[in-house]
Amino acid sequence: MSTIRPGGRLLHVVNPAAPPPPTLEPYRVLFPIGIASGLIATGVWPLALVRGDYPAVVHRGVMMLGFEMSFVLGFLLTAMPAFTRGEKCRPWELGIAALAQLVYLAGALSGADAVAQAATLAAVLLVSMALVRRVAVTRALPPEEFAFVAFALVAGITGAALRLAAALGAPIALAPRFTERLTSLGMVLPLVLGLGSLLVPTFAGMRDPLVIPLIAGAHERPGRRGLYALLMLALAASFAADLAGRVTLAAWLRAGVAWVMVVLVWKLYRRPGLTGAPANALWLSGWMVALGLFGAALAPTHATALLHVVFIGGFSLLTLGIGTRVLVSHGHHPLELERAALTPWVLSGLAFALSARLVAEWAPASAPAWLAASGAAWWLAWGSWGVRAIPGLWSTGHR
Repeated sequence: MSTIRPGGRLLHVVNPAAPPPPTLEPYRVLFPIGIASGLIATGVWPLALVRGDYPAVVHRGVMMLGFEMSFVLGFLLTAMPAFTRGEKCRPWELGIAALAQLVYLAGALSGADAVAQAATLAAVLLVSMALVRRVAVTRALPPEEFAFVAFALVAGITGAALRLAAALGAPIALAPRFTERLTSLGMVLPLVLGLGSLLVPTFAGMRDPLVIPLIAGAHERPGRRGLYALLMLALAASFAADLAGRVTLAAWLRAGVAWVMVVLVWKLYRRPGLTGAPANALWLSGWMVALGLFGAALAPTHATALLHVVFIGGFSLLTLGIGTRVLVSHGHHPLELERAALTPWVLSGLAFALSARLVAEWAPASAPAWLAASGAAWWLAWGSWGVRAIPGLWSTGHR
């Protein structure tokens, strides 16, 4: 800011070379909450090696409802104008979302399960109503891939409501892991598959990123609508199979949906058109989701471990890739920040975290040490990313 004094009068002139001041966009608030939640959720494993406990419930809950949920909220609330042609996230919407995530984290860590689940329900309802209201006002149809978002939000609301009812003492005759799956595989997985089909081929530099071979050209709706309707019917059938005790059938249905999406829609049989760790992370994330779901269906006795291929290799990689692109594009930073933040060392840390988690499954005698190593590697990977990325969350560059 420079000051001039023409005729004795003070005027303040903004330096045109200076970057504009950062605006309070949702990702700037919710991504740090997500990082903190993920570090807590994975940090319980090294701590457990010392204390001798087994914090699986806290780990599962905070990873999905703290870590992934915060990034989901941050992305959806930030990207609403692009997808719905509606207004930006309002301050009160961001305030409720951030507060809900902080309340969830406090409730989960203190054992106040009803408080935690009520906060999750509030967060999912908030983003659902925000999206519906904007579509209703603009009357502009969002991309067909948003059908997966609708499915995901319904599953998220259902899972949170069932867990809240159970926490309040209602006689819910469902296996606890079923309601957890409604979040991890009913909400997060469809979001990954649906939004990933829009973002991954484009961000990875694929040729004809929005074309579905033999089904639909870029932006053509009828073929997409039919394909996605069949896939979501299969996803819905997978949870019906879970309820009926047909868990293997449920696993195969979800694996089939994932393989159709990543091969046909994401087109991962092609290599990324761009080079470097960011593009490779996005490309690998789709393969990890598909391979992890296939492995869980093929070896159901080891499903929990093999689903970590989906969670660590798929969801975490995609979160890193999309999260980095969001902070670069919305923060008006140069693209070089992507490569500086999402380095091969970050990807190597996640690869070791996944490998250690799988070794723990097949080496039960030394499982606590391997789980601790997995948590520590996840810490190092995300910590390395955060050190480079977080300053970009709170600043605005210019290109």
